[in-house]
Amino acid sequence: MPPARMPPSAPTPLAATHLEAGIRRRYSEGARRVEPALCCPTNAYDPQMLAKLPTEVVEKDYGCGDPSIHAREGDVVVDLGSGSGKVCYLLSQRVGATGRVIGLDVNDDMLALARKYQDEMAARLGWGNVEFRKARIQDMALDLEQAETWLARQPAASLSALAEFERYCEALRLSKPLLADGSVDLIVSNCVLNLVRPEEKQRLFLEMHRVLARGGRAVTCTRW
Repeated sequence: MPPARMPPSAPTPLAATHLEAGIRRRYSEGARRVEPALCCPTNAYDPQMLAKLPTEVVEKDYGCGDPSIHAREGDVVVDLGSGSGKVCYLLSQRVGATGRVIGLDVNDDMLALARKYQDEMAARLGWGNVEFRKARIQDMALDLEQAETWLARQPAASLSALAEFERYCEALRLSKPLLADGSVDLIVSNCVLNLVRPEEKQRLFLEMHRVLARGGRAVTCTRW
């Protein structure tokens, strides 16, 4: 069976609704300083694994559970809405040197925070198998950093220019997808899927289906 495909009516890649813009602002604030009320704290994490993480990564994580426990050695894992990188660095310990961990987030401040400790964590663990990429989790084929680089060179100041940018993004999805079809063993998410607008939920789950390998798994932690 071929991978499920996204509906053709994709939104403009960098567009954000008022709700999305508000979410980005809130999580940007959470990257700059600890926001205790941003999510539901939990003590579910393995204390020995947690002790290997930088304090800032732990304090500025806003998840509500530990989906990393479902990872297996050698897995390729994607964390949707990776935030400070806490779950990714826990996953790295579980999948080991033969595995790979990819954190996806759309928030520049959170990405900067997570990337800040990549070299340090690689030195602590003895392997560097974690990367953080900018993407909307309902559009995992589009590398937003590449799209933004293109847009910076050729600003979309007219409808025709906007259409050209959208054509570029679609070509990028097809020729250089950020996550290829069937390339992931495990998808995890920690209090993030509920932040996707209801009208984009179908697109999100089609994308999850697309990137998962046959027999792949998906795990989410959510509190309402």
